[in-house]
Amino acid sequence: MSQQFLIEQCNEKVGNKNLAPVLSELLGINPDAAYRRMRCSTELGFSEIQKICHHFNISFDSVINYKGRLVPFQFNGMFQDEFNIIGYLSNIEQELKMLAGLEDDNVRITMTAMDLPYFRQFGFKSLSRFKLFFWQRSVLNLDDFSTRKFDANESLGEYEEITDRIYQSYHGVPSKEIWAPETLDSTIKQIQYYLESGLFVDKSSAYQVCDDIEALLTKLEGEAQSGRKRVIVDQDLISSSFEMYQSDVFLSNNCIQAVKNGRTYTYVSFNSFNSLMSYNPNFSEECNLWIEQIRSKSILLSEVSEKLRYQFFKSLRTKLDLLRESV
Repeated sequence: MSQQFLIEQCNEKVGNKNLAPVLSELLGINPDAAYRRMRCSTELGFSEIQKICHHFNISFDSVINYKGRLVPFQFNGMFQDEFNIIGYLSNIEQELKMLAGLEDDNVRITMTAMDLPYFRQFGFKSLSRFKLFFWQRSVLNLDDFSTRKFDANESLGEYEEITDRIYQSYHGVPSKEIWAPETLDSTIKQIQYYLESGLFVDKSSAYQVCDDIEALLTKLEGEAQSGRKRVIVDQDLISSSFEMYQSDVFLSNNCIQAVKNGRTYTYVSFNSFNSLMSYNPNFSEECNLWIEQIRSKSILLSEVSEKLRYQFFKSLRTKLDLLRESV
């Protein structure tokens, strides 16, 4: 079972390519021997497993302890020399693009939104620019940003291209999302911090970020009403089903579960915008049970509950109005 699971992970890594030639070259064996290892009729040796794990960036522990209590995670070290925020965003883009392209009725994203999901905020220029600037200046403390102030009219180049693609792909993946009255709070506090620290070049930049949050809420409310996410890209409509819930139970973290090919991938947020990822079935099931417990105590805002939906968005807009007054 461990070898079969390892081969399954390798197949996912190569995508549409044939794994056999890759293994044949990697292990220095003929194609027939590679197929026997893929069928598990020939056991992989330790050195072969080591080469495969290094080549495909697979945790050996995740193979031998697939259903155990020890749970291996994948993550990007933000404070390592090799960390690159473009590379980090590229990984997100690739995963969402792959999910959006799968013709499978079971593909979906389920998330708890303690903070404003970046899938959403990336579709609004000033808000997206602010978040990217905040991460690089105030979280990563990059030298290039240490003396800069935020200007909503300053383009961030390739960052904007990739975040636009993330935003578009998100709309192609069916999702169930649990929001809370506190979901906007961290973003509002970040804006307030920049205001109090004099880190906006002018008030106009702060107002533009507020306007984008208002536009985001308007779009989100309309999609909750219709039960579908929608975005138009090059005159083509990208759309998928959308279930939105309101939880009055405090959400302790952002948790995202992506289901594809019968396997659940669980992402748990940490260190502001980074995440730990695991496809350990026991861990994913535990997180799924927690999400379902929260969802069972939440109010469905999609398509129904018109009064409660109006009240929920009114409470968010009230917070935004108070922020505008402080500007």
